[in-house]
Amino acid sequence: MFGYAGKILRIDLTRGAIEEQETPEKLARAFLGGRGLGAAMIYRELEPRIDPLSPDNVLIFMTGPATGTPLPACARWEATTKSPITNMYLCSSVGGFFGAELRFAGYDGVILKGRAEKPTWLSIIDGKAELHDARELWGLNAEETEIAIQRELKDRRASVASIGQAGENLVKFASVQVDLHSLDRGGSLGRGGTGAVMGSKRLKAIAVRGHGRVEVADDEGLIALTRELVEEMKRNKLVQAFSRWGTPQFIDAVNEGGLFPTRNFQQGIFKGAQRINAKAMRKQLVKRDTACYACTIACGKYSVIAKGPYAETFVDGPEYETLWSFGAQCDIDRLDAIAAANMWCDRYGLDTISTGNVIGFAMECFERGLLAKKDVDGLELKFGNHEVLVELVRKIAFREGVGDLLAEGTRVAAEKIGRGAERFAIHVKGLELPAYDPRGAWGMGLAYATACRGGCHLKAWTLTAEVFTPKYDRFSTEGKAKLVFDLQNTRAVVDSLGVCLFGSRAIGVEEMIRILAATTGQNLSAEKLLKVGERIYNLERLLAVREGISRKDDILPPRLLEEALPEGTAKGIKLGKKEFNRMLDEYYEIRGWDTEGRPKREKLEEFGLPKLLEE
Repeated sequence: MFGYAGKILRIDLTRGAIEEQETPEKLARAFLGGRGLGAAMIYRELEPRIDPLSPDNVLIFMTGPATGTPLPACARWEATTKSPITNMYLCSSVGGFFGAELRFAGYDGVILKGRAEKPTWLSIIDGKAELHDARELWGLNAEETEIAIQRELKDRRASVASIGQAGENLVKFASVQVDLHSLDRGGSLGRGGTGAVMGSKRLKAIAVRGHGRVEVADDEGLIALTRELVEEMKRNKLVQAFSRWGTPQFIDAVNEGGLFPTRNFQQGIFKGAQRINAKAMRKQLVKRDTACYACTIACGKYSVIAKGPYAETFVDGPEYETLWSFGAQCDIDRLDAIAAANMWCDRYGLDTISTGNVIGFAMECFERGLLAKKDVDGLELKFGNHEVLVELVRKIAFREGVGDLLAEGTRVAAEKIGRGAERFAIHVKGLELPAYDPRGAWGMGLAYATACRGGCHLKAWTLTAEVFTPKYDRFSTEGKAKLVFDLQNTRAVVDSLGVCLFGSRAIGVEEMIRILAATTGQNLSAEKLLKVGERIYNLERLLAVREGISRKDDILPPRLLEEALPEGTAKGIKLGKKEFNRMLDEYYEIRGWDTEGRPKREKLEEFGLPKLLEE
């Protein structure tokens, strides 16, 4: 199996058993790897309707054919499981060095089941896997855990995926932190609560190290393609913008477009944007650039705060989404406070998007009188109060006081608060929305509503086509269903191969065809490759449907459908249920799903899904 290690580790934490199995070749060819193969295997491994935090849940880490090759911007790998915050299928992607090291150690992926009797960590070193006692690590943050494990292994290059206290305490949006202490680029399995799933299994960390190589079908072709892509990325202005500015480059354009969510999506323009944008960050915080394995982009920005109330803050970031979630969402324009909140989210293991979103939601509840001072531990939980950020991050991670309520996520918190709080709980299917107000780009509304894991921007980021280099009227439904359909299919391929979305500015469909051919020997046309993406997306919808997801769940929060933005270029614009449903109907028709959003039998048979999933 060129392009694949050919082996997957199967870990039963309840029994303490470790087994190897062959990578299922037929599924690998049909779903590529990474996200696609993870989805196929979770479909087979996971019983519907189980509690995500029970031993019955399954957690799969899976690499793609490009992971661990010298190709630039191809270090990504995927986690799939059932999310504790949405109670449905979850896929989460990250870079760093972990995926490459797992491949060098001889494995394509890891399947984790059960629950350990005591805190445990797993090492995977050059074809040998071993479970270790983690009782001395339990209670440490993710960075401390990584350092302790590297010392235990006597190897600073060991890549570590670990949880902090938030995962141990089963915070519903706890993350898994990868290579947090590394001098290179790390990252988070951030969205959806993968860290809580690990915590529920009493699995503190997985450390990987390998000295092998990825066997590919065409070594010379891969080397030639690598050289071409490196040169293209040097010339490509879009890629070079990531090298210089990272993701914070989007702040100015999104804010000027009037769709930068502010004060819990009450407004679309943040007056403090210039104080937290890419230029301000580069000038005030950034000390050096960081990169994932074999990547020439170096989009990470290592930042330091040496003075003031947030001194001794060291963080890879903040990224655009985090600058928004702790900035505009909470009406805070202090970079030092945002960076400090980011650092503690990383150390405790918290998704910064959900954390900032739920804090902004709590601030609005406080200002509306739905939460009194006694309900929030005496804190002055008002918009703009930067001093409560770090404290609330800590309270959430440890489920202390009001943090216990917020640790359940915005949807559950709103249900518990009641009295109309649900109207301004900004989530889709329980997953808090990121930093683009869909009233200013209607395609994003459809993308959020139909994303395979809940309210996500990464599965179909329509901003380029709607705002930055517009090909569509952003305040219209016309063409948006096909746009979202195409982007979702393409990004399923990107995530399954192991390609980074930032690198996909230079790695298009034709380049991905060549990547697949050089690594695995598969020669697919552009049409057939994108059909693989469509197959993956239909499988992910099947996973959602068997958990009870239907049209009733493919919806936006009331505020985003029924209220107009009060200022900016999107002033007075209201998406409305009628226009939204028009897009959704068209989308279902293009997908070949019925009016309730269920894939039709003929569509499933077109992609061979019944046979593939039953074998």
